[in-house]
Amino acid sequence: MTMLSQLKSGVTARIVAFDNNSILKEKFVSNVITEGSIIRIISCYGLITFSVDSKIFSVSFCIAEKVRVIELKISNLDGE
Repeated sequence: MTMLSQLKSGVTARIVAFDNNSILKEKFVSNVITEGSIIRIISCYGLITFSVDSKIFSVSFCIAEKVRVIELKISNLDGE
């Protein structure tokens, strides 16, 4: 399993778990980001910036180290 902090720009992933931190989980869930959410990394320089359902979020590297994800291999259906 990979941590959010390890992903590169352009990668799509599914959030699997928040490392034993109920406050962290509450903050994500209050923004409608839960286990199972699909995210796409926009930038990983400085803050980790990602999108979920067309909304953009940024978290610090320290926070991203506590979020477990699985990288998804998404085929490009629109030919870009």
